[in-house]
Amino acid sequence: MTALIKWKNHRIEDVEVNLLLHTLSERYGYDFTGYARASLKRRLLDLMSYFDLTHLSQLIPIMLYDEAVAQTVINSISVPTSEFFRDPFVWQHLRNVVLPQLASFPRINIWQAGSGYGQETYSLSILLHEAGLANRSQIFCTDINPEFLEEAKRGSWHIRHLSTWQSSYEKSGGQGEFADYFTQQKNMLTIRSEYKCHIEFIQHNLVVDDVFKEVQLVMCRNVLLYFGNELQNRVVNLFTRSLERGGFLLLGSGENILDVKIQHPQLELLDNSLQLYRKMAGEF
Repeated sequence: MTALIKWKNHRIEDVEVNLLLHTLSERYGYDFTGYARASLKRRLLDLMSYFDLTHLSQLIPIMLYDEAVAQTVINSISVPTSEFFRDPFVWQHLRNVVLPQLASFPRINIWQAGSGYGQETYSLSILLHEAGLANRSQIFCTDINPEFLEEAKRGSWHIRHLSTWQSSYEKSGGQGEFADYFTQQKNMLTIRSEYKCHIEFIQHNLVVDDVFKEVQLVMCRNVLLYFGNELQNRVVNLFTRSLERGGFLLLGSGENILDVKIQHPQLELLDNSLQLYRKMAGEF
């Protein structure tokens, strides 16, 4: 459907947003009420353009009875940001500092939350193989959106971004040919099976679901920035409870969580530029 901009100065009313979020929660079980309102409204404006609506409230009765429309709304709100070895300096630190410390654990469980289309999950798998840790590691790849998880499971992407991914891989400290981790058919790259076998894909909602596994590393990059302060702290608490003592939490470099020391005293900030934390020993 062609996007129209004729209404671009239209103001979305808070009552419309509240009604739409209530519909998503009650009808489909998705709770987005803790999302930052400014970001949420921008995405809802895009939806109004896509559906050619004058008022956001026009979308609500359609969502009630059309699951495909509701899924489009959910996908738009939870749109992922994911690519291979994004922010290479982060992956270099994981490679050189974090993974050598994780090697001291007899078993390494990693929770990669907000997987998007899976590129970061497979970046992590590649890193574990190169560090010789894959045979005693398990990655739990989670997302709220089942469509994103299915695409991540397939592990296939268009070849047009290969040169960018190769460059990011090299800047992260990779020594090989990035293309060697894939099979190629026509214009598509598919991750090789040996880099998928220790990954479990799970639908999980950070807003309402609880801890499901004790882990040594949690990665959740550039998801919390879409959440309000209360929901951010709820999710960081969830991650903290998931971590074994001595385990690491890696957030997005632009995600500064308010009052971490007060709200989450078990977390020690190791690197502010990376938003890297470690769960300390002791009772709190």
